[in-house]
Amino acid sequence: MTGTTAPAGIDPVTVGRWIEDRFGAADVTYTVLSIGRSNLTYTVEVDGKPRWVLRRPPLGHTGGSAHNVAREGRIMAALGPTDVPVTNVLEIVDDPAVMEVPFVFMDHCPGFPINTPEDWARIPDADKRDTAFGMIDTLAAIHRVDVDAVGLTDLRRPGGLIERQLRRWLGQFEQITQRDIPEIKEVHDVLAAEMPEAADSFIGIAHGDYKPNNMIFAPDGTINAVVDWELTAIGEVLTDLGYFIAMLTTPDEHTSIWVPRPEHGFPTKAELIARYEEQSGITASNVNYYAAFAMWKLACIREGVYTRLITGQMGDLDFDPEEAGAGVEQLAKQALTILKEEN
Repeated sequence: MTGTTAPAGIDPVTVGRWIEDRFGAADVTYTVLSIGRSNLTYTVEVDGKPRWVLRRPPLGHTGGSAHNVAREGRIMAALGPTDVPVTNVLEIVDDPAVMEVPFVFMDHCPGFPINTPEDWARIPDADKRDTAFGMIDTLAAIHRVDVDAVGLTDLRRPGGLIERQLRRWLGQFEQITQRDIPEIKEVHDVLAAEMPEAADSFIGIAHGDYKPNNMIFAPDGTINAVVDWELTAIGEVLTDLGYFIAMLTTPDEHTSIWVPRPEHGFPTKAELIARYEEQSGITASNVNYYAAFAMWKLACIREGVYTRLITGQMGDLDFDPEEAGAGVEQLAKQALTILKEEN
């Protein structure tokens, strides 16, 4: 039987018994992965080597699609046969005898995310531009997926994605926040007034959090897997491109996320947009609007992470609550700045 200690969120007895019964491994250990600050992700090791990954909702989670790991696991499983690189889902478990919440159990994917300049430096300089364009090519592959052909038809919802998410994220922000940040409502109102018509936008799978630290890279910069599908929805796919582009111009201190920029060997905004149009066949119009929307949504998400951290609902992740909470107001102001820029 597996050991009796594990990070918060894992019962080593019940989960260990399930792993032993299902996969024959009788002695496993668990470590917290740093990828993602919402759903909790753990590496499951056998003989000190990564073997599997377990993903579960945050501690204290009581519902809502944003942390629905069964839904996330189903999306990854559906994308497995496509051109989109994803981790191999083994089981989607919903059994209170094993864990009080559903969880996804998948193969461990080798490689590393890009969280820091040191991570980016692991990729040879000669491969950096190709790596960046590979991120865009992979995004285009996601957007080209036929939703109905992969069995995700039921994820479609009435109305446009932006319309739904403006309503949803503002509601969640107002419900969870313990601070007064009026800029969130101010930006919401501008985005609602200037929203492009959904009927004029290409509709497909929108990842919802597409950035370099949600990808697993091989040493040569090849993308082994795209991870963190918890915010995925069917809707205007340019929300992903806008988010990706916005990360190139938003100060690191506002996002707490380091991303490579043109001065680090990354292509320019214009080059990335041109590559996306070439690979996807989709005209990338109103990119600044989608970038501003992404910054506003990120501000709402960060406020949620901050609140869960200060209320002890994020397990024992080593992450400073004040760091998470800082920059929410600045992100909202950044969204207003982007809206005023020319495409």
